[in-house]
Order: sequence, then structure tokens, then C-alpha cells
Amino acid sequence: MERFEAIDPRATVDRGTAAPRGGLVPRQAGLGLDLGSSFPARLPPGGAPLLLVVIDTEEEFDWSAPFNRAHRSVTSIAGLVPVHRMFRDLGVRPTYVIDHPVASTPASADVLAGFAADGSAEIGAHLHPWVTPPDLETVTSFNSYAGNLEPQLERAKLECLVDAIVAGTGVRPVTFKAGRYGIAPRTAGFLADLGFRIDLSTSPGFNWSGDGGPDYTRYSNDPYWIRGKHDILEIPTTGGYFGPLRRAGLALTPVDNVRPRREAPLGAYLRKLRLARRAMLTPEGFRLSDLQALADALLRQGSRVLTLSFHSPSAHPGHTPFVRSPAELDSFVGTIRDFVTWFASRHSGRFVTASETLKWVRSAS
Repeated sequence: MERFEAIDPRATVDRGTAAPRGGLVPRQAGLGLDLGSSFPARLPPGGAPLLLVVIDTEEEFDWSAPFNRAHRSVTSIAGLVPVHRMFRDLGVRPTYVIDHPVASTPASADVLAGFAADGSAEIGAHLHPWVTPPDLETVTSFNSYAGNLEPQLERAKLECLVDAIVAGTGVRPVTFKAGRYGIAPRTAGFLADLGFRIDLSTSPGFNWSGDGGPDYTRYSNDPYWIRGKHDILEIPTTGGYFGPLRRAGLALTPVDNVRPRREAPLGAYLRKLRLARRAMLTPEGFRLSDLQALADALLRQGSRVLTLSFHSPSAHPGHTPFVRSPAELDSFVGTIRDFVTWFASRHSGRFVTASETLKWVRSAS
């Protein structure tokens, strides 16, 4: 079988099952979405702001180590059960975007299928290409962004992922989120052909181009349509700058996956003085006060839809840098609970799934 390698030939690459991150920065294949084909998605006027909770439901792996096809363990999925119970008590229906190891492992697939069967959650798809067949590419950081793969290989992996989710959960997903936010302009067409109608892959305010990923610095936090054979609704992963000088911070956005982190001195100065701070709407690495300040800023600017997200391995201690102990898990879950409660009380917000957001937008068309 042909072996695809979307790699800069100047980079030093281990041709085994895993390759180190870092080194020379590979060329970028042009990730992101074709914003030239986008147009605004309207919500009915005068309604309450909406909050999606999106969980990247995936295998466990060492975040500081090379990607490896052999890392497919999903034992942390059991940790989602008490977290999901909390969401149910709060009136939140999460959108779980699940990847191939989760969908193809009966124990984890059954947990997600149960959430979907009782109507307390929605199931979407999440592509980690390094653990999704067909295994034809060299495993590198550059190739961990599926949009950097040869087009036919990305399409084949998407098809395999959908088949695994249907077989494992009985659900055919209509919502997609690219692993590492690695969507490409062509991906929207593949998604539409496979029955997807919603994408969650962009992360405004963040630049992942250090190892060949997308730069979302200038992307919008507001939902929009990507025009095609079947239009795809883009619902961004909420993030960006807030504070009195947020626009200055935006101009100094660092490359987030380059070590050492390349932050301009002025950017560090603005951040330390709390004049221009940046956050993603996630409890992973951000405090409750940061999440509240970001949400307040975006809603003041007219945003109507926010997305709170995290990775499923954070629901069990020891699998991500954000939750290493039972005490950190308690704090992590508490931040989620407190933000959701605050959003409902302060902003009279409503909780929605991805497909419910699509219905709201369609109702305004």
C-alpha cells in the first residue's frame, strides 16, 4: 500500500511509529477554513445567550511525549460518569465528540451510547489521525493535523471514524471537531459528503503553527456558515483576548506549540498587568475568573454563542497536565460547575447541544 508523508523534507524525522515534536518547523499546508466562502449565521433576535459544553472524548497519552499509534487506552472514560451526572443535575446536555479508540473499545463506547440513549447527551466525531486507520502516514507532529495529510487519506480516516462510531454507539454523528484543531479548507467538503452539518474545529485567538498547525488568530468567535454542496455551520471553540488593551494583545499572539514559547516582551507586560489577557473557555489551565472575564467580554461585544470545552482524560487524575491528583480533579470539576451556574444566573444563559444550535440558526433563516 502507498505510504503518505506530508512532511517538510528539511525536518529531521524518526520514521518509526513515533517522531519527536519540535525541531525545525515544518511548512504549513494551509490549514483552517476557507473564510472566503463563509457567511454569518444568524440567531433569532433578542434571545438569551447560548452555551455549548463540548468534550473531546479521546484516548490517554503523554502530552509531552511523541505521538504514538500504540497509545489507545481509554480507561479514563469511566471518570466521565460522575461528571456527566453533574451536568444532568445542572440541566446541561454535553456534546461528546469521540475518537476512534473510544468508539472501537466496547467498554468506552457503551458509556457514550448510554448517554445518547437516555437523551442526556449528543455524540459527535473527533479525529486523531495517528490512532485512526488506515495507518499509512508517518506519525509526526505535522501529520497529527489531519488537514496536512494527503486528501484521500484524510477522507479515508474520516470514513473509518464514522463507521466506528456508528458500530460502537449506534449514532451517526452530524457534529465534527478536528483533533488539534487541524481542519483544512477541503475538509468541509468531506464532512458534508459524510453527513456532517456542524464543525467545532476552529479556536479563535490561538496560533498552532509552530509544528505545522493552523493559525486562528483572526478568526471570529461567532458562528458562521461555510458554503459548499451542503453548508456546514462552524461553531468555534471560544477563546481570545480580554481586558482594556485586548486589541494590543491580539497583535502579539504567540505561537502556542513552540517551545520555548515565543511571547513578545510587550505581550508579557500586558498580560502581567491584566491589560490584555487571553484564555480559552476551558477549565484546563485557566481559572474561573478568567473564564468569566472572557465570557463577559465576548457577550458585551455581541456574541450570542459560547463553547466551554475540555478533554475527557482530564476527568480522571494523572492523564493530563491539568488534573494530576484527586484534589486537582475536585477543583477542575468545581470550576466547570461554578462557571455553568454563573453563566445561567448572571446572563440568563441557556444550555444547548451542537445540533440544537443548528436548529436555532436555521429557525432564523
